[in-house]
Amino acid sequence: MVKEFRAQDTTTPVVLMGYLNPIENLGAAKFADLASRSGVDGLITVDLPPEESSDFAPVIKQHGIYPVYLIAPTSTDTRIKAIANLSQGFVYYVSVKGVTGTKAPDYKQVKQQLARIRSITDLPIAVGFGIKDATGVTAVGKLADAVVVGSAIVEVMSVQNDVMQIAADVENFIKSIAK
Repeated sequence: MVKEFRAQDTTTPVVLMGYLNPIENLGAAKFADLASRSGVDGLITVDLPPEESSDFAPVIKQHGIYPVYLIAPTSTDTRIKAIANLSQGFVYYVSVKGVTGTKAPDYKQVKQQLARIRSITDLPIAVGFGIKDATGVTAVGKLADAVVVGSAIVEVMSVQNDVMQIAADVENFIKSIAK
């Protein structure tokens, strides 16, 4: 999919987000090679803490892929600094405690946390988890450099079986929240 996208757009950054197990199954070097040749710019591996990535991060960096790590609402200043030092491109702030898509963020708390993160790093901050509608996108968009609505898109996709209808529904959803 990234390769097809790159045939039409060579400038928009593409960051994959997923779990380490499928990457390990394929092999880190093979994954990094395929991802790089397809045009992937960054990788968020949600279940790979930075302190456990000393073998993996150099492999993807060799292929020009930026590692991006998650900052939790419970992260200490020391941990935020460590995450920011290992992340490239941006950091990803998890706006809620718990499972993504299950509850809305407390926007006042997000604002406070982003101020704290900005006092530690100059990297741009993407915010995700729990943001699922235009109201959430607007609120977080005023605070963050990027807003992630991944679970909301997956939810839109889950109610259809027809690929063309899924594409149309996702496009309409994105258009509605982008306004």
